[in-house]
Amino acid sequence: MNNRKKIALLIILSLIVMGGITGYLVYQQKTTNQSSSFDTSTLNTKDDTIDWSKYDGKTITLKESLTITSGGVYTLTGTLKDGSITINTEDNVKLTLNNVSITSSNSPAIIVENAKNLVIELADGTTNYLEDGSTYSSTYSEMDGVIYSTDDLFLEGTGSLEVKANHGDGIVSKDDLKISSGTYIITSSDDAIRGTDSVYIKDGSFTITSGGDGIKSTKEEDTNKGYVYIENGTFKITSSLDGISAITKLYIEDGSFDITTGGGSSNSSTQSGWGIWNSKSTSTTTSSAKGLKSNDTITINGGKFELNTSDDAVHSNNYVEISKATLNITSGDDGVHADSEIVINSGIIDISQSYEGIEAAIITINDGEIHVVASDDGINVAGGNDQSSMNRPGQNTVNSTSNNKLTINGGTIYVNSTGDGIDINGSGYIYGGEVTVEGPTDNGNAALDYDGEFVVDKGTVISVGSSGMLQGISSSSKQNNIKAYLSNVGANTKISIVDSNNNEIIDFTPSKSYSSIVVSSSKLETGNTYKILINGEEYQTFTISSVTTTIGSNNGNGGMMQGGMPQGGGRVRR
Repeated sequence: MNNRKKIALLIILSLIVMGGITGYLVYQQKTTNQSSSFDTSTLNTKDDTIDWSKYDGKTITLKESLTITSGGVYTLTGTLKDGSITINTEDNVKLTLNNVSITSSNSPAIIVENAKNLVIELADGTTNYLEDGSTYSSTYSEMDGVIYSTDDLFLEGTGSLEVKANHGDGIVSKDDLKISSGTYIITSSDDAIRGTDSVYIKDGSFTITSGGDGIKSTKEEDTNKGYVYIENGTFKITSSLDGISAITKLYIEDGSFDITTGGGSSNSSTQSGWGIWNSKSTSTTTSSAKGLKSNDTITINGGKFELNTSDDAVHSNNYVEISKATLNITSGDDGVHADSEIVINSGIIDISQSYEGIEAAIITINDGEIHVVASDDGINVAGGNDQSSMNRPGQNTVNSTSNNKLTINGGTIYVNSTGDGIDINGSGYIYGGEVTVEGPTDNGNAALDYDGEFVVDKGTVISVGSSGMLQGISSSSKQNNIKAYLSNVGANTKISIVDSNNNEIIDFTPSKSYSSIVVSSSKLETGNTYKILINGEEYQTFTISSVTTTIGSNNGNGGMMQGGMPQGGGRVRR
């Protein structure tokens, strides 16, 4: 083989090897950056294509139970004191409710035994009422819902509907359930709105009080089903169990949500004895009172949320992505939890109470305003490895892997924690943004706690807390940083760093006592001299000589542990 052929062969082999490596890297990237997209082709919109002008119209004044056996448009008026409407046909049926009141003592008020599609229209300006009995006769023993449909169910119109479910669920479809408009007041002893295959809400006003879940979909055999998709609407949900729950995907595009679960955050799921509050509920065999919940993915793309939850406020067994939304969270357990991954692209997240604030194996923050208060860890990467988060009521699973990682690309982030401020069972990387951490006061926890490395290439990081387990910023960072041990400083005491011209680099007034500070800033320049001021008085002068500058020591100047042992009741860091 001549030299030219050898060179050509070497080039080909190199390209093959490089292609394989590239393919491997692409695969690795995909496994840690999941898709939040929703295939809208799966949304049930068949009612939009039905030509109702082809069907006969009929107006019926209710006096006794009614069975409909042929397709058509039926306008119902009047009061039915003990009876029901039954639909049994192979065709499409529309029921227009025009100031209807139906009460049934032993069955659903509206029953769909068979239909191609059932559309319930709430006539403009009308008020309608449906109620069932607390027990059903044997004829209806397989049914559970004031409105119960074995086929696709659609609700529309601009009127209002009040549903009182004494037996169990309020509005149920065993197939797809779509609500495009209307005003709904639902009180249910179990779930309020349940679509087995899916729930799709385009708009409407919903006031829900449920002994089970507020809104849910349960189909798990088909990955294209079991979702809840909400485009818009106003929701006030008070539920004993989950507020909104999807077995596969939960996708929220916009809307206003006020959700209280499990008696609220004061009835924390971290307490012993915590469990199901309503003994009639058969929604779940495991206690769960989460605000927004999915077994697969949660995507929030806009909207305003007030979440007051006994259990996690936002919980996925896999992946959560948040963009352009405002979330005000008061949680008895975690604020935002995903077993695998959380991505925050933008928006405002204010977690004023939580056990752990934001928790997943992989957390990426691209932008946004984030405020976290936590009784344990503020931002927790792979918290399943933390002893403090395990073996307790309401505990979560985290899919811990060697890829455990926190990435912050931008945003304004504030953490106030009793446990670790930022706890990473892996590594952290800061490429932008402003990160402020008020960590613990006890020496058994740390403001920054990581196993691998904590790299800051850009942005500003300010971290204060105890000094017993102090970790600083890794020397592999591109941006200079300091780690300072201090004499114990009281709460509400301002700390500043100024340059030789007294220009302020940072200033911060922690709400708790502290004995250490870690700072990374582009304003800390190599070779320059700076001063630490406490309440305006000079505490220490230092010169930046390398990427990481350490000031004081844990057994010398400041942050000294009493008697050589950590003080306080925090857990021992891994």
